[in-house]
Amino acid sequence: MAQGQGRVWIRRILVAGAMLLTLAFLAELGTAATAEYRLSRELRAAAGLADDPEVTVGGFPYLTSGGTHPKLSIAVPAQVDGRNARLEAEFADVTIPGGLLPTFTPDTPIRAAHVESRVRLDQKTVGRYMDIVDLQVHTPAPKRPGAGSPADGYVKASKGIVLTGTVPLPTPADPKRTVLISVAADFSAVGDAIAVRATGIYTGPEDHAKADLLPGEEPTVLARFTHTLPAMALPFGIRPTGARGENADVVLLGEADGVTVTPGAFHRPLPQTLP
Repeated sequence: MAQGQGRVWIRRILVAGAMLLTLAFLAELGTAATAEYRLSRELRAAAGLADDPEVTVGGFPYLTSGGTHPKLSIAVPAQVDGRNARLEAEFADVTIPGGLLPTFTPDTPIRAAHVESRVRLDQKTVGRYMDIVDLQVHTPAPKRPGAGSPADGYVKASKGIVLTGTVPLPTPADPKRTVLISVAADFSAVGDAIAVRATGIYTGPEDHAKADLLPGEEPTVLARFTHTLPAMALPFGIRPTGARGENADVVLLGEADGVTVTPGAFHRPLPQTLP
C-alpha cells in the first residue's frame, strides 16, 4: 500500500515539474516576444516604415538576461532612393535598458560592442540602376569542399562576382545589336555608395553566358557593367566600410565597435545634394 502511494506521489511530482517547466518556457517565449514586438513597433513609427521590422533578441534564457543579450538582429523591407531594398542591422553584446519588458521611445539608448549595418539590394533592383534589365548576380562559393551548400547560408565575396546581362553593341550593319554576356566584377564602397567595377569577360567554371565579340568591343562591355549606384544611408547612420555580393544580392555594409544607437535613428535618408 505504502509503495503504491509512493508511486502516486512520484507521478504527481513529475507532473508538477513538467507543468512548471512548461510555464517557464511559455514565460520565456512570451517575455522575449513582447520585447521584440515593442522595439519593432517603435522602429516602424520612428522611421515611418510601411512594415513592422523583424526583430530577434538572441540568447537563452531571456528571463535571466538582465537586459544584456549576445545578439540583436533587425530587418525590414523599405524604399531606399525610391527603389525596393532591405534594411538590416546585427548587434553583438547588446544592452537594452528597462529590464525584462522594456519600453522604447525614439531616444532609448541601445548599446552594443559591435554592429554590422546593411542595405541589401536584389539583382533586379541593381539591374535597374545599371540599365541592364535582365541582370543576374552570382557570387561564386569559396573553393573548398562542400562550399556553397544551403548550410553555408549566404555566400559572400567582394571580388570576382559574376554579372550576366544583355547590353547593346550596335554596328553599322546592325544598329539594334545586343549581346548576352557575363563579366567578372568587384564591389566596393565609395563614400555612401556601392561601386561596381567590371574587371574582365568571365570565362570561369560558374554558369555564365558567352558571346562572340568583335575586335575592340571588350572595353565597351566592361564599361556597361561598371557603375556607381546612388548614395544610400545605412541603418542607424553607420558609415559604410565595404560592399559585397551575397548569393544573388548586392550589399552595402558598415561595421563599428562600441556603439550607442536609438530607434529614432534607424532609417534616416541622406540629405539631398543640390546639383
